[in-house]
Amino acid sequence: MKYLLLIPSLALAACSNEHDVAMNASYQRSVASAEMARMDAIKEIAKQGPTGAVAAAMMMQNQGKTNHAAPRSGGDTALAWAQVLVPATVQSAGIAVDGLVARTQSNNNKDVGIVNSNNNTAVAVDTNSTMESIAGVTIVKPEVVTSTTTTTNTTTNNTTTEK
Repeated sequence: MKYLLLIPSLALAACSNEHDVAMNASYQRSVASAEMARMDAIKEIAKQGPTGAVAAAMMMQNQGKTNHAAPRSGGDTALAWAQVLVPATVQSAGIAVDGLVARTQSNNNKDVGIVNSNNNTAVAVDTNSTMESIAGVTIVKPEVVTSTTTTTNTTTNNTTTEK
């Protein structure tokens, strides 16, 4: 996890070069000289009496609120591109992973359905086989049965069996 923070930091730090440092120093000198000129102008206005002092005080209230456009370096450009590309890349990766998960779940559901179908078929075949065995033992076949007739005479007892 710490590498996820270190690598981008190093990459952004590596975007700075000597040209950027010189450009930044020049920018800072320009801002300082502009601020010195502004203060000199306020000092001259303040020397003009009570109205000048009021005007100078009004001008001092805006101190520090001046906006100077900072120079843009190669690192700033790289950062701007990173702000555009990183979210799009992360979203694309998320969409791809979601697609893989959905495909895997679908394949798993298909496999479960096939196994259940095969199990149901096996149970039906076993049930039919079992019922056939039970029927073979339970059902009486007519050719196996013999009939016995007994006749009784009052005088003699004769028993005959016919086959």
